[in-house]
Amino acid sequence: MIMIIILNIKLFFMSIFKRKFIKEKMIINRGTVRNSLISCAFLLSTTAGEVLAKDKNYVAVEPLTCDLVKAISPSSNKVTCLVKRKQDVHDLKITPRQANILNSADRVFTLGKEMTPAVRNLEKKSNTVVVGVNAIDVENPSNEEANSFEWAGTFELSKGNYTWSFAKVEGEYADPAMKMVILEASDIEESEDYASELLESDNSVNKSNSDVLIASNKAYILNFDERKDKTVFNVEIKKKGKYTFFTEHMPFEFEANEHFFKDIAKADVEPIAQFPSEGDGHHHHHHHGHGSLDPHVWHDPNNLIKMSKVISKNIKKDISFFNREERSLLNDRSNKVTSILENLNNWTFNQISTIPASNRLIVSKHKAMDYYGAAFGFETISLLDVLGDSSSLRPQEINSVLKVLKEGNVKVLFSEQNPSSKLLKNLSRLSSVPLSKDQIFTDGLMLKGNTVSVAIHNTCTIVNSLGGQCNLNDGEKLENEWNVLIK
Repeated sequence: MIMIIILNIKLFFMSIFKRKFIKEKMIINRGTVRNSLISCAFLLSTTAGEVLAKDKNYVAVEPLTCDLVKAISPSSNKVTCLVKRKQDVHDLKITPRQANILNSADRVFTLGKEMTPAVRNLEKKSNTVVVGVNAIDVENPSNEEANSFEWAGTFELSKGNYTWSFAKVEGEYADPAMKMVILEASDIEESEDYASELLESDNSVNKSNSDVLIASNKAYILNFDERKDKTVFNVEIKKKGKYTFFTEHMPFEFEANEHFFKDIAKADVEPIAQFPSEGDGHHHHHHHGHGSLDPHVWHDPNNLIKMSKVISKNIKKDISFFNREERSLLNDRSNKVTSILENLNNWTFNQISTIPASNRLIVSKHKAMDYYGAAFGFETISLLDVLGDSSSLRPQEINSVLKVLKEGNVKVLFSEQNPSSKLLKNLSRLSSVPLSKDQIFTDGLMLKGNTVSVAIHNTCTIVNSLGGQCNLNDGEKLENEWNVLIK
């Protein structure tokens, strides 16, 4: 009996001690949790503060792209324009200084390789944002089918040996391999269909550094040696004549310090005709037309809106969730850009409505205004499409162009440069069709002004040249609104 009483007393005190222990532990745990929460809040606020304090360094390759990024990005971010307005982005070769600028950027914005071939390797990097034709939902206004080649050149060659080289640019080949077709042919246009068939065929011949290439009815797959800074192929010409080379990519993308095609004396060998071509005998390469989508999407303001949304979306990724003020500012600027561009679209329609319907035809040298024509109800004609690959005005080509100009009741030829090219001057003289008083800017911005400025200039040049009346005052108001954003 005594043992039972002692046992009950022991159990009673044990239960009291247990309840006290649990209570004290809970008090300790609550304190620990409270202290942990305070610590976490401090850490989060510190981290958020660091994110808020860090401005971004953006680089935009093309002047037009740079203007768009500046209009959208909050002013706290630094935006560097890589290429000056005077430079043709088609022929851009990235310098060591420009490479350093690109390497230090948080993000790089570009129209893409269709407009700027030099960014082909840049597109592979995770911080590169393409905003051009391949980044937005857009249909190519041209009904032409893209060929399997980006470039073709006809050379007048003597019997003998030559070299065709592919160099690394900024430490990389533009692509690890490339297809090429060599035909004994004197005309690009007449042989392009056959060349396309060969390039698309699976029955191709692999070639490596130092291998020999000859004119053949099979395409070559040229494999570049990653161990070397330059891969060189030997071209053997068995008899004197004209030979046409078709390449899957622009050969100029593989030029570092020297020309890609040389004779045995290491002298440069230039084509007598090439596509794409300036058409007036100059050795100048444009990445338009064959083998790619037309990159000039920004001539339609609705496409500019799509491009701006791509930019805004990617800038927003760099703004902390905690930075509500900066995110709100970005949204406001993006909405303002959209509003200005919508008003620009409406303004353009109003100006074009003053042109007689029978006059709504844009004739220019290059195929660059197709998006503009499709958006605003113009027929567009590229003189180089009529001329084909010709680099001079031969009688056959003269007659073809004159026939097109006469049948189309063409009122004016629009120049894309100042002074006008020899080609346009000669055609104007032969056809008695006058040249436009002002040039239209098809490849980007003017030397002064902004994205809206160039659109207004082009529209007023077209409208006033074709018998309409352009209200410049309303356009300038839109230009000034844009200037407020980019200051």
